[in-house]
Amino acid sequence: MPGRRLIHGVLFLRPFLSVSRKQTRAACADLGLTPWQDPHNSDPRFTRVRLRHEVLPLLEEVLNGGVAGALARTAAQLREDVEALDVIAEEVCRQAGVDGELEVTVLAGSPAAIRRRVIRHWLGSAGVRGLTDGQLRAVDGLIGEWRGQGGVWLPGWR
Repeated sequence: MPGRRLIHGVLFLRPFLSVSRKQTRAACADLGLTPWQDPHNSDPRFTRVRLRHEVLPLLEEVLNGGVAGALARTAAQLREDVEALDVIAEEVCRQAGVDGELEVTVLAGSPAAIRRRVIRHWLGSAGVRGLTDGQLRAVDGLIGEWRGQGGVWLPGWR
């Protein structure tokens, strides 16, 4: 979950993501506030809840702590990487002309992570919805690993 995200023109800020639940509860207690508890965060029907309440404590015990912090640091690093890849992909999108026909020669020399971001954007702008990773990789294969394979069925393709 990013600390800031623009969704449909609305900026969502989450300034307290780095503050632990324990710290938040203590601060609320000190201020005489009753924090609201989202019932979804304790419902074991959700995989994320079971992971948080069952798996993470076990990992912390087996590995002698530090797992939650390591996961948070890794997530922050991955967010930075995703942001950098997105910026590079935007430039390749401009060069490849994703608003109409896609100039695949521009994509052919790009790393897979960049190609797939550009392809996903191009297909999305053409009306493809619900694109799976397998479909995205198959389309990428038409560009980066052409060996005479047939077309790829895509939901919503014009």
